[in-house]
Amino acid sequence: MKYHCTQETDLDTLVGHEEATGFCYGPLATAMRSGEELVLVDSQALSWFMRLKLQSFLHGLFIPETGERIEASPCFRMLLH
Repeated sequence: MKYHCTQETDLDTLVGHEEATGFCYGPLATAMRSGEELVLVDSQALSWFMRLKLQSFLHGLFIPETGERIEASPCFRMLLH
């Protein structure tokens, strides 16, 4: 899966966010759950803080809105491109 980053890309975009119809999973959470490769195209547009945060999610992700903990599938990979 590919996601094109911009300077406006934030954690809500990549992890997911609450909508009127329920929680909408972002590309990071989706790729972690399904064991897909996530390619973050134009990742240089992300702030250093966002890139650091993304590294911490490689071990797992907790979504407070759903109470769900997502462990990265063994096949999951994230590439900053």
